[in-house]
Amino acid sequence: MRYGRSVEDGFLPVLSVDTEEEAKRLLTLGCQTNYDGEYIARELVEEQTLDNLKAFGERLHNLYHQYIKAKE
Repeated sequence: MRYGRSVEDGFLPVLSVDTEEEAKRLLTLGCQTNYDGEYIARELVEEQTLDNLKAFGERLHNLYHQYIKAKE
């Protein structure tokens, strides 16, 4: 999982935010990291289905509005 201005082939965006800084803060809030510093979403650990991607996107959306947008 990663953030950035574009999506590489094979990756599906689950949420768009205003800045890369917001994206990084959101992933830090919503995900654990492994030993290599890669973000791990609990919804996607076992299987990366469209339903699981949707659930992850919805959780990020809620976190974004609760913790990032609310601070503005």
